Amino acid sequence: MTTLAGFPRLFGLAVRPCVRGIAPARPCEPSRPAFPLWRSSVAGYRTRYRLPWFQEPPTYRERVVERDPEREKLASDVVGRINELVATDATGRLFAVVYLGGMRHKVTDGDVVTVSGHWPPRTGDRLALEKVLLVGGRDFTLVGRPILNRELVSVDATVVQKTLSHTITRFRFRQRKQFRRLNFYRIHRTMIRIDSVRINGDVDEKREVEGLDRVY
Repeated sequence: MTTLAGFPRLFGLAVRPCVRGIAPARPCEPSRPAFPLWRSSVAGYRTRYRLPWFQEPPTYRERVVERDPEREKLASDVVGRINELVATDATGRLFAVVYLGGMRHKVTDGDVVTVSGHWPPRTGDRLALEKVLLVGGRDFTLVGRPILNRELVSVDATVVQKTLSHTITRFRFRQRKQFRRLNFYRIHRTMIRIDSVRINGDVDEKREVEGLDRVY
């Protein structure tokens, strides 16, 4: 009887750890909502500490004035003065900045320009350089955005010579690899002479719309 009376107690001591291990865990407390970053003090650092050379953004929307009578009158006077100089041939010796062979060249009448690399034109060919970035005279300068109209400015040139550059040496060496190479090569060069730089007609004259499909 004594053994039977103590059996429930022993059974309870043996089963209690197992029941405790498989019992459902206590539900977690709901987490607090995340604190919004824009309410923290760090959010104001970008606008609070600004470099001195950065301008403050305007608080209003800027409005561009489409027409300004004073500026229009000033532009009209300048254009009229340039047209007068062109008509009376009082511009002086004109110069131009042309884009040729991937580079910009400042040219005037009689200059000789060298174009490096392979270029198809042959000796004696006459060329019309259409990519004119800028043209100017003694008292004025016309700047293209990005280039001037090809009907407004004419830059004529002639190919005078096609030759090779001096011999260039190229030596390659790799350390501790027994690698040494010595190569010689020459670069193709084309010499062109600028025949004339001209301004055709008035600056503010409406040009023909023919050829707008071309890339300017």
